[in-house]
Amino acid sequence: MRARPPTVVRDWLAGEEARDAALPAVAFVVALHLLAVVSTAVAGTAGSVAGGAAPGVDLVAAWTHWDVGHYLGIAADGYSATQLPERIVFFPLYPALIRIGALVAPPLAVASAVSAVATVVGVVGVYRLARLDGSRTVARWSVVFLLAYPASFGLVAPYTEGLFLAATAWTLLLARRALPGPAALAGLLAALARLQGVFLVPALLLEALRAPRGRAAAVLAALLPLVAFAIYLALNVAVFGDPLAFLEMQRTYWFHENASPLTVIGGLVEGVIAGPSNGDWATVVLAPLLAFGLLAVTSAWALVSPRSRPSYAAYAIVTSIALATLTWPISVPRYVLGVVPVFLMLGGLGRWPAAAAAAAVVSGTCMIVLAVVWFTGGWAF
Repeated sequence: MRARPPTVVRDWLAGEEARDAALPAVAFVVALHLLAVVSTAVAGTAGSVAGGAAPGVDLVAAWTHWDVGHYLGIAADGYSATQLPERIVFFPLYPALIRIGALVAPPLAVASAVSAVATVVGVVGVYRLARLDGSRTVARWSVVFLLAYPASFGLVAPYTEGLFLAATAWTLLLARRALPGPAALAGLLAALARLQGVFLVPALLLEALRAPRGRAAAVLAALLPLVAFAIYLALNVAVFGDPLAFLEMQRTYWFHENASPLTVIGGLVEGVIAGPSNGDWATVVLAPLLAFGLLAVTSAWALVSPRSRPSYAAYAIVTSIALATLTWPISVPRYVLGVVPVFLMLGGLGRWPAAAAAAAVVSGTCMIVLAVVWFTGGWAF
């Protein structure tokens, strides 16, 4: 019998990209779902012993902490000026995808599926970006540090992290490949998922100015993420009659205002020096300060490294400064997941395998601990 000719899919699955990026990402998604089962089973057993109830595994509870309920609520009921108006701070792309998928499957399952698929797509995008300027070893380690990052469980959770990572990584990748139209569309999706997507505009403009031809069209396309922000402002008008209503919601319900980065980071430094005052000190004070340190190092690296680009530096610096103006920066460690240059930089540690492995083990251990905290209802970014 004549052997079947190789297919594109079969060739890809046998290639380095699948083995080094896609398959590890799939394994990561599966492992986190298993960790959710174990975490809730242990917590359920402990609770039953204490309260006399029957032990069990509540996977719905494991995946519906904190902001997840808001995304599911928006998907089900939309935005409202009277019922939970604070939900306007959540951008519309992720809830819209959940609502569409909910036509054929339970909303939580759809949300988890979107995050899972987006995580794999995003990891592949990061790998391809790393391969543009580095060796296979560097690209592999970029993936390792992304998946081992302490807040990386947020990629798989029903949050926007996986979706935003995918859109951001592919925005930069397509721009690097001189495909300004597709890059702008990916940037539009990023900006419909999170406000930080607008920060891709300087990066897109810098890549557009390096375009070998069609530079004017590329520059114009680079502005497309601003259209997403205009759509979001229009959504505010439709719901509240005020394009800036989200700012008041941020202040009133989420304790987010803007201040000088020196004030924000200075406050975190003071909190670290003062030491733990409650059980959330490590995730509310220490971790955000470390995240800002990582962003600062990444910004410096992006300016000088031969593996970087001016577009990477622009995106890292603009994002770092913007996040450093938040007076309540408790989710900054999770937001770092969308700053792709962080993981391109960390991939360079692969030149020292022993040090890279040790750092990845420490980071991955922190991630597992924090994931368990999140699965069982604790605060973890």
